[in-house]
Amino acid sequence: MKKVILGLGLGLWSWIGLGALPLAEPILGQPTLQVPKKASLLGSLPRDWVTWNLQWFPGQVPYAKAEPRKLHEEAVRATIGKIAPQVALLQEVVDANALERVTPEYRWQAVSNFQRAKDEEVKLPPQNVAILSRVPWQEVWEVDFHGLPITPDRPVRGFLGALFVDKNGNRLTAYVVHLKSNRGGRDASSVRRERAIDYLRWDWRRRGLDPQKEVMLLAGDFNCSLRNPDFTEDTVRKLLQEGWKVAEEKVPWPAVATVKPDSAGRYAVADFDHILLSPGWVKKYGAGKMEVGVWRNGEVPSDHFPLEMRLR
Repeated sequence: MKKVILGLGLGLWSWIGLGALPLAEPILGQPTLQVPKKASLLGSLPRDWVTWNLQWFPGQVPYAKAEPRKLHEEAVRATIGKIAPQVALLQEVVDANALERVTPEYRWQAVSNFQRAKDEEVKLPPQNVAILSRVPWQEVWEVDFHGLPITPDRPVRGFLGALFVDKNGNRLTAYVVHLKSNRGGRDASSVRRERAIDYLRWDWRRRGLDPQKEVMLLAGDFNCSLRNPDFTEDTVRKLLQEGWKVAEEKVPWPAVATVKPDSAGRYAVADFDHILLSPGWVKKYGAGKMEVGVWRNGEVPSDHFPLEMRLR
């Protein structure tokens, strides 16, 4: 196994669209990687997926002590082992070494190297995202927002992308995101979440990806709901208007809720975690040829339930 960290800061400007304000380019580079030195060709594109916010892994709090860390690691190991996806798209990873330790069967691992910007809680460790795969990817990359100008609409964290190519040349591009939470007010946070989607579009243009034609998957903790009428923002809805599909759209309420009830009453039960499929994916595989559900078997060691999808 080898470990790689690479980053590149760019100071150029791009455009969101005709007549739009300039979009400062983010930091572009590679995440921390754990990959085999040798790998066979990918026989077929991955079909079994899960997205899961692990909640400050390991330990479930920012600076956990040894015993809570150990318990959380064991519980996450057991839960991922039971779900057994080919690819896991994870959020709130604090310790990449701990993640590798509990998921050795996933030989391809990428964990972001996000940093906190000056307008964030800089004393807290960064919440990273990760891609774990049982099958080889061709390429993986990171887009990081911490170097962007400090403005009210600056998105937080960033995202990871991975390209899978099978032996027949079929391609699948997957992204994992963890968008701005609602701390600081829902209206202010929604603007930051919508800007993060603008940066995803920026990355698609940079890589020559057309969601209308390409097989693409976008998953993670979006921190906004499609079922709660209080969430009216366009973060996900604009994508749906363009032909993207929510994999879990047929899962009824409240079974689709991924955020657990908060005993203190601070957070409502919500469907913040989503798996989005591009129009190109729908054209190739169809929107109904899958099994999708929220994993609630046993004691799930997080304040989020995993959301899984399996192609039939």
